Amino acid sequence: MTIRFIAKTFAVAALLLSTEAAIAQTGSTGQSPSQVLSQFNDGGRSMQDAVQNLMNADKANLAAIIAFAKTANEDQRKAIGTALANVAKAYAAGGDPGAANTIQQAVVTSGLPELAKAYADAGGDTATASTGGGGGGGGATQVGPPTGGPNTGSPPPGNNFVANQNSGLTGGSPGGGGFTPTSTQ
Repeated sequence: MTIRFIAKTFAVAALLLSTEAAIAQTGSTGQSPSQVLSQFNDGGRSMQDAVQNLMNADKANLAAIIAFAKTANEDQRKAIGTALANVAKAYAAGGDPGAANTIQQAVVTSGLPELAKAYADAGGDTATASTGGGGGGGGATQVGPPTGGPNTGSPPPGNNFVANQNSGLTGGSPGGGGFTPTSTQ
């Protein structure tokens, strides 16, 4: 009887371990990311954990997660954005800034404001630091000084000149800046 018990225990343990290994490989119980995420109608921490598990299981799940977010409600999008920011921070801290950048770019290009806001709120500066600085602006397209363009405009109608008025300043020399004080008494 003891041998039978031990054999059954090993059989159950082997079955459990193989199931856990399969779950660890797929990030779910054989379901697609969309099937996993659709279980969390209210978003929340459980959905964040599911997203993180999906991303930890396979980085290629990102496309399916973003696709699901496009049909998700606002609470789900917030949970997905928060989870993706946490995953991106972990990748950046773990020496994989390229993966963090890929996540950030997917969020930005998704066109989902709630997702992007939740990502930014949860990510802070850490998640965006992986992308580096922005590129410089465009430079000159030809050699030489700026050429401007021809002045083909016409002046506005009316008097275009301002009459000179006496400023009351006297003395000094051209370009000298010297002033002679005057008395108004």
